[in-house]
Amino acid sequence: MTKKTELLGRGLRIVRQMPHIIPTVARMEFRHRYGIARDHRRATGYSAPPTNLAICLTLRCNLKCSMCRQIRGGQEVPENRSWFAGEGEMDLAGWISLLDQVKGFHPWLYVTGGEPTLSPHFKEFVAAARQRHLIVQLQTNGTRLAQLADFLVEQGVVAVTISLDGPPEVHDAIRGVKGTFRRVAAGAQALREARRKQGRPNPILSFNCTISKDNVAWLADMVPLAISLGADVLQFQHTMFNSPEKVARHNAFFSRERVEGLGLEMAFPSICEGEYYQSEITAADIPVLQASLAKARELAQDRLQLVFMPNLPAELIGPYYLDLGYPFQQGCDFFWK
Repeated sequence: MTKKTELLGRGLRIVRQMPHIIPTVARMEFRHRYGIARDHRRATGYSAPPTNLAICLTLRCNLKCSMCRQIRGGQEVPENRSWFAGEGEMDLAGWISLLDQVKGFHPWLYVTGGEPTLSPHFKEFVAAARQRHLIVQLQTNGTRLAQLADFLVEQGVVAVTISLDGPPEVHDAIRGVKGTFRRVAAGAQALREARRKQGRPNPILSFNCTISKDNVAWLADMVPLAISLGADVLQFQHTMFNSPEKVARHNAFFSRERVEGLGLEMAFPSICEGEYYQSEITAADIPVLQASLAKARELAQDRLQLVFMPNLPAELIGPYYLDLGYPFQQGCDFFWK
């Protein structure tokens, strides 16, 4: 049986056990195929309610990842970034209120952070979302997954995506904490065991590999590694990065006068020093990166579902990393999703 066939079968089991997933997926598919284009044509500036919500429960984190774009442990937090401190986080009542406001249009909730499981409201939020028949996907660094596996399966979380950046030594070096790979492997095993014990087809187990200078040479190895850890899906995520010049242009564009004229609320500067990552990939790395991803596709075949974000053809990988002014033709539909 191919991985695609297996996932289709498990998807049908998920639908039988969670029929409320149908309106969520149906809306996502309709918006992708027809709705977003319709909203573009109307040119009113308005969009239908979102199909996906990224829920950032907390920006706390227990790791120090080399390619992270948020303010990290050890850095001084500017006064206007109160949400990086625990006392600046939204309380559980606020999150419950949000769930009640959005439940009518059945969005897919992508729970992220920081490390979302460090939020003191994590379990209560997931339980409240599931009580309202909302679909929950968790993005985690996996270090606390072993303790939460039974809970996630019981709640019917549909997917868990774990960050994984390479073999043990590579992953630990990138994540900045020794023993992180071991805890990730234990968490994945615990999740699969909880799924087996409870007879549930979900959560779908996905690994997300963020491409950086530190793991370019190891990307093809990610396929057999993910398979050995029981992955259903492996996603390669091209680094999200910036440059001082682009940040300066961005902050100048979002001036106080412009922002106030648009009726928006925003902290200034919009992007502060230490809140973005500068890519270290060079021209010499591009052929290695292209070959590694091609090899990964070959190794995955029917054994693993591969996803690329963004899904770039090989010839655009160079411009992506080396030319921040490149006129990409692909449109961004996030504002309409």
